[in-house]
Amino acid sequence: MTVTVAGNLTRDPERKVSHASGKPFAVVPIAVNRRRFDAGQEAWITEDTTYVDLQCFRGTGATALASFRKGDPVLAHGKLALREWKAGDASGTRVSVTVDSIGHDVTFGVSSFTRGKVAYDPDPTSAHDQAPPEHGAGVVGALEERTGGPAASSEEVPDGEVPDAEIATDADGVVQDDQRADAALARSA
Repeated sequence: MTVTVAGNLTRDPERKVSHASGKPFAVVPIAVNRRRFDAGQEAWITEDTTYVDLQCFRGTGATALASFRKGDPVLAHGKLALREWKAGDASGTRVSVTVDSIGHDVTFGVSSFTRGKVAYDPDPTSAHDQAPPEHGAGVVGALEERTGGPAASSEEVPDGEVPDAEIATDADGVVQDDQRADAALARSA
């Protein structure tokens, strides 16, 4: 059965080696939350979580290892499989998807794409450009790239408007003020 799943990585992707072929592949572990809006609480609540191993083979696996990190939201499309496991007295069923395609879920943030190929070894091939984006990273970098450079300073912005250049990010490039970032991106479109 072919499925599409969306979830967040529970840890960094792992490089594995097939026992049958001896070839490397990647496992991208995600948590898929089933959410619904609770009118009584006036909030979205998570009803349950399913853990899925996304198995990425050949070049897709090498690219997944280079592209994703713990916490990233991803979308994947592929063939669903339920795998039985046993370890000592414990046993269970593991949900996995053999991936045909995978990428960041931009519903929750900004992603950038770099054309190229990577290898399974730690050193990327020369076709993969590892240079950071020209204008920085995250929402701030995307905003600067779309507007052609840093936005106006706060002194030039009329009262009641949000200055584009004042979007605060932490050390990892995560936006600290979603409302200000949303307003800035809306104006740059």
